[in-house]
Amino acid sequence: MNLSPLTLRRLCDELRPQIDHRLIRDVFLVGRHDLFLHLGDAGYLLLSAHPGRSCLMLTQLPSEAQRLRIPWADRYLRGAGIIGIEHVPHERIVHIIVRKRDRIGTVTDSRIICELINRYANVVLVDMRTSRILGALRSVRARQNRVREIAPGKFYHPPPALDRMPPESAKLSFLADIPEDARADALVQHIAGLDLLSARELLHIAGFGEKRPLSASDIANFAEIIRTFFANPPFCDGGLRVREGDNRNAVCALGIRHTQIEQAYRSLSEAISDVVACEVESEALKGRQKNIEKDLKNRLTVCERKIGRIRADIDDAANADLYEKMGNVLMCHIAQIPANVDTITLPDVFDPSCEDMVISLNPRRTASENASAYLKRAQKARKGAPILAKRLEVAQRERDEILHYTDRLNAVRLEAEFDEIRRELEDARLIKAPKKRPRVRSKRQSGDIHPRRYRTQDGWRVLVGRNNTENDRLTKSSGRDDFFLHVHGCPGSHVILKRDGRADHPSRKTLEEAACLAAYWSKARGAKRVPVNYTEVRYVQKPRGAPPGLVTIRNEKTLMVSPRELKREDEWTNRRIDEW
Repeated sequence: MNLSPLTLRRLCDELRPQIDHRLIRDVFLVGRHDLFLHLGDAGYLLLSAHPGRSCLMLTQLPSEAQRLRIPWADRYLRGAGIIGIEHVPHERIVHIIVRKRDRIGTVTDSRIICELINRYANVVLVDMRTSRILGALRSVRARQNRVREIAPGKFYHPPPALDRMPPESAKLSFLADIPEDARADALVQHIAGLDLLSARELLHIAGFGEKRPLSASDIANFAEIIRTFFANPPFCDGGLRVREGDNRNAVCALGIRHTQIEQAYRSLSEAISDVVACEVESEALKGRQKNIEKDLKNRLTVCERKIGRIRADIDDAANADLYEKMGNVLMCHIAQIPANVDTITLPDVFDPSCEDMVISLNPRRTASENASAYLKRAQKARKGAPILAKRLEVAQRERDEILHYTDRLNAVRLEAEFDEIRRELEDARLIKAPKKRPRVRSKRQSGDIHPRRYRTQDGWRVLVGRNNTENDRLTKSSGRDDFFLHVHGCPGSHVILKRDGRADHPSRKTLEEAACLAAYWSKARGAKRVPVNYTEVRYVQKPRGAPPGLVTIRNEKTLMVSPRELKREDEWTNRRIDEW
């Protein structure tokens, strides 16, 4: 989509009463190129610097949009007021003037410059007093563009002007030598502010549709039509969506008559929004089309090779009589054939003139084996001829079918048509149906752990990790005052002795019971005495990049205990109930 200068001129007239003296309540970026200005009940003003569909419009925020903050936009635009919007004549550039007053009363006027030039589109914020750039959506360094550099702190220079004549004083003598079907392109190249749609409308108004040479009076009248057209453009109410010559959607603000109108809208912003949505869907559809076209192209290549091989086999099968004759001649002169020769010349006993016949041989085979191979080859060729003809017919039918679907795919414009063709291709087994992804169980959240739970004789809770991953999550989710225990010098589970808000220090007996659990749930379970280190969780650290379960500890102390298991927490609770 490419908004024409006349469309932008009309868009500024439409937006001016809606955004003038509006406060910018919020400003944020969606994606990489779309800057949204929240203007309260007026909605969101979208300034898009997308390389393929740059635009300016009032719209609503997409529900799934992820907001990104930009420091320069937050600093200079949030809380500022819009005091004007201007269109640069005959250019695809719009200026939005904003004013911001800081806490001490200093007023800063800046200009949001929207360069809607598709591939080179950009949104630049410029200080009006110094003409220095305060920020831009797309920074352009000197090594990228030798004409101008766009970066914060640099002086702003507008895009270089194209070598085109202003419409008010355009000289159209060049049209005399231009063919009728190239006049619209020539007007766009020579006159500033014209796009292809407007140029075709001007030619339609002037009545230059029929193929005839243009006289000097025709050209003079056409120059006057162009001046009137730009002085008082025939703008329509709202906006229009039309089809351009390459069958693409376009936004038009003119009451055009040379082409069919697809849809009319109440405002240009609605028209732009709808065309942008259509282009997004079209791009997604084209991506899916390219994938299937690639598959069909590969299938067509395989089919062409298959047809080539079948035709070569059919040509070979046509020599069945010759192979039989060669085999019989070899059998007749079998005693005269020496060993280890590539070719031999023998008289053809089946020919009345007995002319010599040159026969190729396999030097690794005997004379009888070569003769038998020729006879078998002749028999195979006769049997395979009808089968090869059927195979060729099937392969040619498949090739024609692929070409037919390729033509249909190139003409697709709607999602429903594409889905129908894709289903037909899958049914015909020309492409593979997408594999159904197996349902993957969602990973447990960091807090979703199920450690083994125990109680000491004094009622302290003890948690034991079940695997390396759970060991990490258990230690990470524990309080800084809890105690961490682990067997010394041997793999084992992380054991956490929970304080649960207690201010007192656990007794030695309690620590030993927890240490017994650490020894029990380790590789040293079979030893009689096992050293177990303990420290507070605050002294436990996990090195960066370490595998799951690996930690380092400080300020640790060591207990020598015998591995044994305590009572589970549910058993301990039941015992207390019985005692009660």
